[in-house]
Amino acid sequence: MASQYRKFLVRLPHGLHERIAEASCRYRRSMNAEIVARLEHSLTGITGAAESSIEPAFFSHIEAVLRSGLSADEDALVQRFRRLSPRQQTALVELLSG
Repeated sequence: MASQYRKFLVRLPHGLHERIAEASCRYRRSMNAEIVARLEHSLTGITGAAESSIEPAFFSHIEAVLRSGLSADEDALVQRFRRLSPRQQTALVELLSG
């Protein structure tokens, strides 16, 4: 089962470590499980409007330039594709290529 996971080192701002520890105690899970659960929840629940609030600086400008030639339907399709998991993206590409 360990091969399904990847180790990733992250630096946490002061105080965040303690907040994660408190939350993990409250929900009776490890800090790792708490972090994974919260990341999964936040990334799964992101909608178009909420996603723009976490975009890096200049992201919207770069995206606008790259997508300037797309129709509204093509743009919507790209946005929906990006919200799929990597496995779903691969399956969709294979289906369309078939």
